[in-house]
Amino acid sequence: MKIKQNMWLGIIVTVLVSIISEFLSKFMPSLGAEAIALILGIILGNTLLRQPQLVAGVRWSEKYPIEIGIALLGIEVTLQTIRSLGWQGIIYIIILMTATILFVMWIGKLIFKVDQKSGMLMGAGNAVCGSSAIAAVAPEINATDTQRRTAVATVSLSGVVLLFILPIIGPAVFHGNDLLIGALIGGTVQSVGQVIGTASLVNPQVIDYATLYKMLRVVMLAVVVLIMSTIVKRRDFKMRSNEMAQGKKHIKVYKLVPWFIYTFIILLFVSSIVSIPHSVVQGAKTITGFFGVVNLAGIGLNLKWQTIANSGLKYLGYGFMTIVFQVGMALLLINMIY
Repeated sequence: MKIKQNMWLGIIVTVLVSIISEFLSKFMPSLGAEAIALILGIILGNTLLRQPQLVAGVRWSEKYPIEIGIALLGIEVTLQTIRSLGWQGIIYIIILMTATILFVMWIGKLIFKVDQKSGMLMGAGNAVCGSSAIAAVAPEINATDTQRRTAVATVSLSGVVLLFILPIIGPAVFHGNDLLIGALIGGTVQSVGQVIGTASLVNPQVIDYATLYKMLRVVMLAVVVLIMSTIVKRRDFKMRSNEMAQGKKHIKVYKLVPWFIYTFIILLFVSSIVSIPHSVVQGAKTITGFFGVVNLAGIGLNLKWQTIANSGLKYLGYGFMTIVFQVGMALLLINMIY
């Protein structure tokens, strides 16, 4: 989307909050810049930075940079990365992700009475890669800004909880088996940054394993977006099918998939075939990481106390039940598969 003149001030403010969050994360590495950006954004957005002239730029910042970050994730992941986990790792991640999405959508409808789109956003965020997955899914299912922001806030706060409890649960259950501890952390924690932060509280070897499992979840993002988009748009698709039959217009199926998913898949195959320079990979990681922080800073700045109050207790309970299920299912699958 083109940046308009009235957006620049809000964009600059959002980037500044992101830079401050990156700086503060050096003193709080276990929390991570993403969580700090969200919390700082919520505080500032409800106190010092409430000016109307910031709104347009902040909204742009929370939606569009993350699309570039998602696309660039394809450089970091290769087909060899996926194979290195073996069939056990692939089966474990696929079953865990599927179970998480189905469970989250089920309890969302049955217990917490949230709409289907909110359930999808919560499911994608917890099962795949936190705010990046929510940012990818939201426009494809036509979710509102309130639905998206609430889901991101809930999923991000859930990730903070996991950050503190998994370094205790993992070693206690798996008795120093770094591969299995990595499978637990990499299979459940939401954002890439939080996965690394959580694993770093155990040991460097766990970071390597956890990152591999996390990358496999990221690879599945395109599949999740496609499935959820198809579910929500199938009525619209049928309507356009009827119009096409009547000669009114042609259906452009490729438009159901956002540009960054195509780019992600292309870069994934390129990085699997061609040896990409380490500097390029590191550059992509840096850009992806920072744009993720910008995304959460923007969401925090736009997330008002009233929105949190209106859905607070319900979504906190929703998030708590989700992580309890996710961790329990992960422990069960690891014991069964490994």
